[in-house]
Amino acid sequence: MPNVEHKSKRTVISIQESQPQLDFEEAEHSLPFTFPEYQRELLAARAVAGAVDFGIVALIYLVFIIATFLQMPGTFSPDRRIAGIYAAGFLLLVAIYFFLFMLSASQTPGMKHRGLTVVTKVDSSLDPRYACLRGFGYLISILPLMLGFLWAVIDPEHLTWADKVSGTYIKRL
Repeated sequence: MPNVEHKSKRTVISIQESQPQLDFEEAEHSLPFTFPEYQRELLAARAVAGAVDFGIVALIYLVFIIATFLQMPGTFSPDRRIAGIYAAGFLLLVAIYFFLFMLSASQTPGMKHRGLTVVTKVDSSLDPRYACLRGFGYLISILPLMLGFLWAVIDPEHLTWADKVSGTYIKRL
């Protein structure tokens, strides 16, 4: 039997070229409101502000519902389809409410009541582009039964879908 040397083939992988350098100084340059701990402290205030805002929209929508029911013929009987249309109208009104207040003031009346405002990563008020992105974020947060707002409770950064879509943060005034 001939003497056959078995050469082992070794693959050497060097991660030095592909490993990015960690920038530990990045946190030193970040503003405090961008940290998850800061956002976690605001969860209760955000919930109260949201409840105030939903209450305002609900009262306005209740006036609309009462006015439409008073105008309906006496033979009209509401069914599930009508209830669904009213529910969709309410959710749409909520999205428009949040969008218009973000566009005009970077805060809703509920946020103003709790001393909160929405800012960009560099601590500036929302320009129309950020407000539109945040409005879209509100829409996708509202549609799946408000799950986008509840997401802040389980998210490691404590941000809602609207925060993530728009790249904005809530800040205490």
